[in-house]
Amino acid sequence: MERLLFLWDELDDWTGIGRHLALSAASELAVLAGPLLSAGSAVAVWFMVPQAHVNAALLGLTATFWGSYRKRVYPHA
Repeated sequence: MERLLFLWDELDDWTGIGRHLALSAASELAVLAGPLLSAGSAVAVWFMVPQAHVNAALLGLTATFWGSYRKRVYPHA
């Protein structure tokens, strides 16, 4: 019985490690998703509205910078 409890404890530790790694990877991808989506929408505006090239470039740069800056300075926001 003691051996079974030991194996159960080890299994629980390994699943906890796997869960932690999966959640960490998901949160890192979520941090990158916002700025990348902003840049993608700016590229779409660039190609779809030719007279708004400057506005699209400013939108993409500002949104990407602000998204990255905000997540780096306030990581729990």
